[in-house]
Amino acid sequence: MVYFKDVQFCIRIQTNVFIHEIILNLEIMGQHKNILQEHIQNFATAINSGDINRILSFYSDDCLFMPSDFGTLTKAQIGKSSSAFFSNKDFEIQFDDVEIDINENHAFVEAKAKTTETNVKNGSKLEKTSRDFFVFRKEGSDWKIFRYIFNNVKENNF
Repeated sequence: MVYFKDVQFCIRIQTNVFIHEIILNLEIMGQHKNILQEHIQNFATAINSGDINRILSFYSDDCLFMPSDFGTLTKAQIGKSSSAFFSNKDFEIQFDDVEIDINENHAFVEAKAKTTETNVKNGSKLEKTSRDFFVFRKEGSDWKIFRYIFNNVKENNF
């Protein structure tokens, strides 16, 4: 009889430890989701500023960017093409409907983006809506964009 009570006690302790670990993991995942949500908004702010170095700071060194209607770009190529892009346009982006799923050292982020490109020479505007997909990789204590792909789903010229 004593043995049975000892087993019950051990099972209760193991169950409580397991439940505590689950709660702790959920809290950590929630913190990482908040950090990634903030990263996406800060990334948009960096893009809106046109600051190439700030934009590149969000990417891992071995990242790949796959924009709609272009080839795949490395981090170095992003820097070169972004300089040319931002010299001719005033560009604004906003990410909405952000969904985040974390799997250990990788996070998968889906978002809807609304962009406005204004040609600085003639003032013409182009508005786009796109579906954006990011793969973030945890590097040390930071999350970096490892892969980024988007496709445009709607365009309006003004």
